[in-house]
Amino acid sequence: MKSRIIIPFIACLCMAMGTAGVVWGGASPEGSYAFLFSSGPYHQLERMDETATALYTAAYTNNRQAAFAELQRLNKLLDNEMLRSYGSADGWLAMEHDAAAVGRALSSGVKDSLWLEHTVRLRMGADALMNGRAALWHQYKTLLTDDINMLKQAWKRQAGDPVAAARATLQGLNEHAARIETAAMFAGDSIRMRELMERIAYAGRLLEGKQSTVSKTEVDQSLEAIRLAINHIFVEDKQAAAVPVIAPPGIGQPLKWALLLGTIISGVLTWTGWRKYKARPYGVKKL
Repeated sequence: MKSRIIIPFIACLCMAMGTAGVVWGGASPEGSYAFLFSSGPYHQLERMDETATALYTAAYTNNRQAAFAELQRLNKLLDNEMLRSYGSADGWLAMEHDAAAVGRALSSGVKDSLWLEHTVRLRMGADALMNGRAALWHQYKTLLTDDINMLKQAWKRQAGDPVAAARATLQGLNEHAARIETAAMFAGDSIRMRELMERIAYAGRLLEGKQSTVSKTEVDQSLEAIRLAINHIFVEDKQAAAVPVIAPPGIGQPLKWALLLGTIISGVLTWTGWRKYKARPYGVKKL
């Protein structure tokens, strides 16, 4: 007779815990089924983000052994076809290029400063896939804006050589823009990002000559074009940027409802069994 109470009660507890797991798991990009499939795309993206961060840390501390191990893990993730369904083809190609550059640098034994920037790009790209609109690369808007303002000030300085000062400042702007290139591609800004890099390269060609041979009007127009390109990349109300890169399509959650109904039914059976047990303990009927 006790089995009428114990069995439904255990089932009720199991389904209640399952329902809670489905609800809490629904916050992940894989929806309410993420906790059942630990090897799903979202968890693979988490692993890639952790690996890219570890690779950057190893490069920053010049730990070549750790960097080589993390690079091997990252290369395996880059070959995952399920992961490549997210983001954009241009972004994945850029990550492959940076990973290959890091591999060549590790094999040839070059200084860490020569391949650190590649690990930064890899980290930015993985973070953009994971966090969408809240990714780290969006914080570079202020940095790039400050760079272009400093570049204009260097170009308009009266003392010294403004061309040399502008070239030095432009180099810093180019480095900062290159760091977010992969992340911007994953966010759907491939065209705008290419435009920015081409305009920076064009400004560099204009500043290659001596001060007497550089056209002031062309440089002014080029710097203004760079500023506009930066603003176009970080447009706040752009629909592509408002949606996370890995946002899943809206789907139903039948498992949550099934577990919830199972919990209610098990609870009712437990209550009914307990009432019958109180009325007739051990199935003995009093005369």
